[in-house]
This record gives sequence, C-alpha cells and structure tokens, in this order.
Amino acid sequence: MSLPVFPYGKLSFAVSLALCSAYSFAIEVENTQPQERVDLPTVTVQSVGKQTTSNYTIPASSAATGIKLTQRETPQSLSVVTAKQIEDQGLDSLQDVLKQTPGVFHSKMGNNVSGHSEFISRSQAIDSITVDGAPKFLYDYKAIRRGTNNLDSALYDQVVVVRGASGLSNGGMGEPGGTVALERKKPTAKPAVSVEAGVGSWNHYRFVLDANQPLNADNTLRGRAILVSDHGGDYLPNTSRHNHTFYGTLSYDITPQTQWRVGTELHRFRNNGSSPFSYLTVAGNRKDGFKPFESSPRNNSSARWAYGKDNSAEVFTSLSHEFANGWRLTGDYSYLTGKSDILSGIAGAFVIKPDYSALFTSDRDRSKYRDQDFSLILDGDYPALGRSHEFNAGISYQGNRENLSFYQEGESIIPDLRQFDGNVAQPDMPYLRDGFTDMKNLSVYGSTRFKLTDKLAFIGGGRFVDWRYRYSTDRNKFAYSSHKQKVFIPYLGVTYDLDDNLTAYASYTTIFRPQVRNLTKDGVALEPQRGKTYETGLKASWFDGRLNASVSVFMNKRDHVGVKAGEFPNGEEYFRAVNKTTTKGGELVIGGRLNDRWLLNASYAHSKIKDSEGNQLHASYPVHLFKLFTAYDITDRLNLGANVNWQSLTHTLDDGYPENINPAAAAALTQRPYATLDLTAHYKIGKSTRIGLDFENVFNKRYRPMPDIHVYGTPRSVTATVKHTF
Repeated sequence: MSLPVFPYGKLSFAVSLALCSAYSFAIEVENTQPQERVDLPTVTVQSVGKQTTSNYTIPASSAATGIKLTQRETPQSLSVVTAKQIEDQGLDSLQDVLKQTPGVFHSKMGNNVSGHSEFISRSQAIDSITVDGAPKFLYDYKAIRRGTNNLDSALYDQVVVVRGASGLSNGGMGEPGGTVALERKKPTAKPAVSVEAGVGSWNHYRFVLDANQPLNADNTLRGRAILVSDHGGDYLPNTSRHNHTFYGTLSYDITPQTQWRVGTELHRFRNNGSSPFSYLTVAGNRKDGFKPFESSPRNNSSARWAYGKDNSAEVFTSLSHEFANGWRLTGDYSYLTGKSDILSGIAGAFVIKPDYSALFTSDRDRSKYRDQDFSLILDGDYPALGRSHEFNAGISYQGNRENLSFYQEGESIIPDLRQFDGNVAQPDMPYLRDGFTDMKNLSVYGSTRFKLTDKLAFIGGGRFVDWRYRYSTDRNKFAYSSHKQKVFIPYLGVTYDLDDNLTAYASYTTIFRPQVRNLTKDGVALEPQRGKTYETGLKASWFDGRLNASVSVFMNKRDHVGVKAGEFPNGEEYFRAVNKTTTKGGELVIGGRLNDRWLLNASYAHSKIKDSEGNQLHASYPVHLFKLFTAYDITDRLNLGANVNWQSLTHTLDDGYPENINPAAAAALTQRPYATLDLTAHYKIGKSTRIGLDFENVFNKRYRPMPDIHVYGTPRSVTATVKHTF
C-alpha cells in the first residue's frame, strides 16, 4: 500500500496554506486582543435530544452543510435513521434502511440475493455517499449500488439522508436526488458485548457479534469489533447467499485534546443461482405487437450455474486535535481494495418473442478496484458583532481505479420461457480484453453560519471541484475517453426562529452531475447535468428535540438530463439529453417520541419532473410516497410496531413503446398503486435479553418495484431474532 500521489500539487499546497492561514488568523485574534472583552448575550442551552435506547433523534449532523447543526438549524431536508430505529424495524442491510427513509423510493432491478438496487429521491437517483464525513462518490453508481443488498447496517450508529443537492458537503457532486451519510459505530468507555442470532424465511440465518472494550486503566485506549455472518436463500428458487463482514476499530486519546482512530472493514460476499436482472413483462415487438408475459413472483430467470463474488478490504485512520481556542483540525484517510467476479446467465432479459421463445444471454465480468479518500478539515467558532459564529473549511480528494476484464458473451434461444427452470448449458465465454475506469476528484471548500440576531442566521459557502474521469470499456467499444471539469458550487441558506419550537428556512445551491457513461446512439457521452435547486419550508421541534417535524417545497431546473432513448439489438441502452427540465415537489415529515411509550415516524413526499413541453419524465418513479412506522410499549417488556409503505402508480409506456400498444400489454407495463404492511414484536427477558419477531409484507401483496421487469417485491416473510447483552 502506498500513499496517494496527488496530481494537483499547487492547488493542494495552496489549500493547505489557506487552512493554516485561517487557523493562524483565529489564533492571532485570540492572542493579540486579550484585553478586548466581548460580552456575548446570555444563551440558554436546551437539550436537542440525544440518541438513546428509547429515542429516534440525534443532537446534530454535518451531512448537509459541513457544519454540525441540529435538524432545525439545517436549511435543507434531511432524515436520520438511528441505530435504535434500525434495531426496532429489523433493518439488516443498508438497502433495508433506505427503503424506510422518508422520500426515498426503492427501485429494485433484481432479487434479494444479487440484484441491483437504485434509490430515488425527488425523481432522481441518489448516487453519492459519505462515510464518517468523508465523500465516497464513485461514478457509475457504484458508491450507492456496490454491495447495497449486502452492506450490513450493524456497522452504523446512524444513516442520514440529505434530500436535494448537497455538493457543498459530498465532494462537490451536487446530486439533485440526495446524499447518504453513514456514521460507523465507534468505541466507547463503557464495556459491552452483545450477541444477536436470527432465523427467517427461505433458510435465512444471521449472526452478529458486537464487542466494545476499554483497553487500559484510564480508558484512553478503546476498541470495538463487529462480526456479521449472513446466509440464506431467497424467495426465488435455486438461490443462496453467504456474506461475511468484519469491522474493527481502535480509538486512542493521545492527549485530552488529541484523538487518533484506526480501523478496518473486511467484506466477503457470495451468491449462487442468481443474476442481477430479470426478464421483461411483455413479449413481442413493434411489428408483431405486444402482449403481456405472465410470470409468477417465484420465477427465477437466472441459470442455476450463475454466481457472484466480491471481496474487499478497507483500512482507515483519523487524527483530530482541538486547540486551546476550541478550533479543531481533523485529517482522515482511507484505502480500499477489492475484486469481483460475476457470471450471469439470464433468460428473456432483452427479447421475448410473440411465441414466448426468448433470448438467453450469458456474460462474465471480473474486476479489481481500489479507492483512496483523503480529507483535512478545520472548524471552529469565532466572535463577531457580539455573537459567536461557526466556520468550516477543508480539502478533500477521492480517487478510484477499476481494472475490468471482459469475456465473450454467449447467446442461445429458450424455446418457451414459460417453462424455463434454470437448467441450461453453460456456454464457453473466452477472455477478450481488459478495460479500465479512473476517476479523480480534488476539491476545496468552506462554509460559515453567521447569526445576525438571536433568531436570524445565514449560512454561506462554496466548493471548488477539479474532477477528472478516464475510461476504456466495452461501453465505448474500448475507445479511450477522457473528461474533466472544473466547477464552483455555491451554497446559500437562511433560518429564522419564529418561536421556541418553529423555524422557517430557505436554501439555494447548484447541480453538477457527470454522466459520461450515458452514451447517445452515436456513442457520444452526455454532457454533465447542470442546474439550480431551491428549497423552503418550516421545521418544528418539541419535547427538548425528542419529536421533530418539517414541511418543505422544492424546485430544481436542470439541463442535459439523460433519458433512455432506446436499445441496441443486444439490449444495451442509449440515451438522449433533455434540457430545461423542472422538478417540483413537497415533503411532510414527523418523527420521534410522542410520549414515554409511543414512537412515530411518518412522511409524505410528492415529486414530478417535466420537460420544457410539460411532459413527465421518469414515469417509472412514483409521484407520491407515504411511509409510516409506529411502535408502542404495551408494557415495560413488550413492544409492538407496524410499518406501512404506500406509493402511487408507475409505468414505462413512454420508453419506446407505441401509443397503440395492446391494452393488456400496457397494463403489464403499469404498476398500480399499492401498499404493504410490516409488523414487529419485541419482548425483553430480564435486563439483558430481547427476542423479536419481524413480519414483512403481512398480506403477501404482489407488486413490482420496476414496472417493466418481472422483479417482484419480497412476499410474506418472517424473521425471529434473539439478542443478549453481557
């Protein structure tokens, strides 16, 4: 392993100098003016609610602005899923967590074992992610899609989803959909060991060990280790998964003001009898007409010999120092390496003929990848105009290299797709050649919250991004392609406290989203999405922050939005750019504790994107989403909960299908509005043991998250768990 060699020496030197200068200025102000006493107004500090065993709230988050602010102080929509909520709802994976997050639609393009997932917010995919504050944007959707079905939630204290563009905090990629911010569990001074075991439908077995321990007498050295083993099948036949995760970290207080942290994550994912995608819901073509292809939710379109493997290892370290004046300097570095091997065999994924014969395609993809992330952050408070204000500045670097090996695809014909059972000969797929993708992103940023009065605060900031991307893959027929952009992303926000419980806010930022892997019919990459986004709303907080609510409206305007324009004969998609698009919507969210026994999380989201002529784009995403989770302590030992998810109609009739399509086929490409119900029950045995039952899709609702492919949501299932804390 070697440290990264930054290709922007002058810029990084300038930023480092700027950070040092900023800190030196703060020191100078403190040291050269000791005789000048600033009488700040008396401020009554109220608890904003901390994450506890009975609470769904957290004190503050920096996911939106880079500055740690409470939800009321943040001029943007965000939702926090705490470890308590993750445990109460039985949310084992990051995919499960995001499915229950307000305003997020889960677009499932495969089964639970190895299928791809896409998460939609405000009619746009969420493509960026941060871990412990460090941006992990990896183009081509891999930051949020890689291992999403397998990434275990047991590693995280909280999952924050910032809805809307957040280029100020996520590495400069101003994704209009949002950003997922993960915070890993850290060692604490209190010793604790917990063991959790679970068993569920389709031979699902799960084991979690979480051990936290101080390692010296004065608790300055602390360690934590988490081990997860997850095995089982799927509601589709002939499938299985075997996933292992290890997370270990050490924290050391070098001095009371200086903390060092080091850790590692190891992942080993395996699946058998499963491919990423499934087949279309209609048969036929434009010439012969279209008709529905009826399929059972239990149909598996994958060959029995298909498999997927992914191994990865990450090391990370962090060093933080707090100066005498309260300012803090933090440096973070992580290095991840891994390799994957996916052998797919899928029937009917691209072509189903009118007689129900179908094309069977097979392919193999192998890759080796490495990711490097570095950040240096300076933050603190400074006095001005008789008040204290917050400041944040930093530099961040992300680098990703992936080497890809491609093999010749295999093709054959399945005589009758309705009789397909996965028994098909594995074709010979000889090695063809290698390709690569290489992304580098260097950015500098800064922000401040300036309190003009006790009630009125302004937040301003910006990030300068130097983004570079090179690739040569089968997508561009192995032609070398190079792209680079330099862009500035501003951020402006304002909050005003109407009273002790209610705050009005507004914010503005810009959108920058590369999409070089979206090619036109001519093989030309689309230009990056560019645009502006606006948001305003009200936020409320009651019971010392234990219950929070918000209502918001938003609008963004974008150019160069990639929209599917058709498919090549081999089924590969091509795109067109749509300019002058407008996305409008609103959200209503309430979450927290209503009283000592009653927990509630409820949300409604509305979003629609239209082109300049008023036509709806991305009709496969629902316009309306409603989510409700509530739990009640019947007794001091028994807790019962219920979760309801509802969404409006979706369809794909605007993606290349004729207006005179067979009505039955049109219905097959439409998912009617639907709702699902989940139930939970937990019982405490003594002070240290808890047993639970989690029922998913209680009424066995049959639905498709994507209306144009036969991938069904999980049918009725049950999981039983027992957790003991020593």
